[in-house]
Amino acid sequence: MRTLRGGSPVAGALLVGAALLAVAACGADGTAAVEAPSPEPPPAAAGRVNADLADTLPTVSTMAQSDAPPPTAVSPGGEAAPEGIEGVVVVAVTSSEHVRHDVEYPTSPPAGGPHLGIWLNCGFYTVPVLDELAVHSLEHGAVWVTYRPEVDAETLAALRVLAAQSSHLLVSPYEAQEAPLVMSAWGRQLRLESREDPRFARFLEVYLIDGPTTPEPGAACSGAVGVPPEHPEAIPEQG
Repeated sequence: MRTLRGGSPVAGALLVGAALLAVAACGADGTAAVEAPSPEPPPAAAGRVNADLADTLPTVSTMAQSDAPPPTAVSPGGEAAPEGIEGVVVVAVTSSEHVRHDVEYPTSPPAGGPHLGIWLNCGFYTVPVLDELAVHSLEHGAVWVTYRPEVDAETLAALRVLAAQSSHLLVSPYEAQEAPLVMSAWGRQLRLESREDPRFARFLEVYLIDGPTTPEPGAACSGAVGVPPEHPEAIPEQG
């Protein structure tokens, strides 16, 4: 495992491999990847996207670049989603642009929008992950289950098992959220008090991998960045 933040320089072959993964996956639907200049980071960027990490990422997108404003969203408690699960709300995403800097998302955690050019490997993480990596995983059909730090050990153990059983389930702590658990898919979000709520299983059934809002259903949620449970910004050793 080679760390990207605060560690030794990553070998050139691994960096090229990571870039090729992102290019291949996001062009898998037959849409040609479009070379695009890297947007400049906003002046007030918080610096969560480490420069060493950003430098490993490709600047390509399957969407035409434009001067469109950042995405807007209906915060949880707004418009009900049409899929019929009580409490699931629409997060209106207006861009899936690849960027190389922090993104100020309108919800915490985010449920879509601009993101880094490579995704986060799905799995169970015990440390916070970069929003900008996780959002790319959502684009590939992941469901991101985030939990407050005080969530009980029994719930965490159950989530760990579920993550091990699914190729597209991403689990991580998220202190900024208000509910004990939040489930996010691309453009959809649900707040829950407990994993025992029947809506938990229903959300996975509807949105996991090939949900109705997923831009790239079934695209990989592995082979990129992240080694669960403690290294979300590491590239796994190959072979």
